[in-house]
Amino acid sequence: MQGLAPFWNKITRLKDSYVLLIIIALIMGLLIFNFLIKMPDVGVITIDGHIMDEKTKDDIVKMVRYAREDDSIKAVVLEINSPGGEASKIEAIYLEVLGLRDEKPVVVSIDGAGVSGGYYIAIASNFIYAKPASEVGSIGVTSVLPRPVELDEERIISGPYKTTGQSRKYYASQVEMVKESFLRAVIAQRGDRLKIDKEELSKAEIYVGIDGLKYGLIDEIGSKSDAIEKAAGYACIANYGLVDINEKLNITFIHRPFFVDESALSQQTNTVPINYYLYIEPR
Repeated sequence: MQGLAPFWNKITRLKDSYVLLIIIALIMGLLIFNFLIKMPDVGVITIDGHIMDEKTKDDIVKMVRYAREDDSIKAVVLEINSPGGEASKIEAIYLEVLGLRDEKPVVVSIDGAGVSGGYYIAIASNFIYAKPASEVGSIGVTSVLPRPVELDEERIISGPYKTTGQSRKYYASQVEMVKESFLRAVIAQRGDRLKIDKEELSKAEIYVGIDGLKYGLIDEIGSKSDAIEKAAGYACIANYGLVDINEKLNITFIHRPFFVDESALSQQTNTVPINYYLYIEPR
C-alpha cells in the first residue's frame, strides 16, 4: 500500500487540477455569457403634467414605441402624474399603450394624480399602483364650443356650419358620446375588478388612492419600486437592469401649473369645438 501512495497522490493532484480547470471554465463561461447576452431591462417612462400640445403627445408616443421596439426591454413601468389633456391626444397615447401591452407587460405607478386623461392612459396597463393620497378618477369630458358665427360682409361661406363644423346643439350631444367612449374604456379595461357602477363613474368624481382601491379603479397601494418589481414579475425576470426612457431619449416635460384654469381653454376663433379629458381647476 505504501508503494501505491505516490501514485495515489499524483491521481489526487491531477483530479484537483481538473476540478480547478472546470471551475475556471465555468467562471469564464459566465463572464462571456454576461458579456455577449445583455441583461434584460425594465423600462421606465415618466408622464408628467397636462397633455395639450402635439409635441407632448408625440414625445410620449415616441417613448412608448421605443419601449415596444427595444428587445432588451422586457417590461415597462409608466409613472403618471397628470390631470389629462386634449381628448384626441389622450386617446392616441391610450391606443399606443394598449399596443405595447399586447407585446410586453405594462404596470402603472400613479404619483400625485392620474385623473381624467391621466387615468385614461393608466387603464391601458396590466396593473395600476397608486399611493394612499394619490388622486384618481375624474372620468368625464370638458368641452369648449366655438364662438357663434358673426356677420361679416367681407367673407362668404357656403353653409351656416362651414366655420364651426356643426350646430352648438348637435355638438352638445357629441360630448355625451365622447364621455360614453371614456366610460366604456374604463369598464372594458378594469372588468371584474371594478366595484363601482357606471352611473357613479359618470359623475366624474376624484377619489384618493385608498378609495380608488376600494372601488377597483386601481389594483394596489404601492410605490414606483413596487411597480418595477411587479413588471419584472410579469415578465418572469429576476435579474434585470432599469432604463430611464425619458433620459435615454432626452425627453423632459415643462413643469406648469398642474390643474388648468377654464379661461385658458376658451376658443379664440370660430373653429371646430375641442374636447378635453382634463381636470379643470374649480373656481
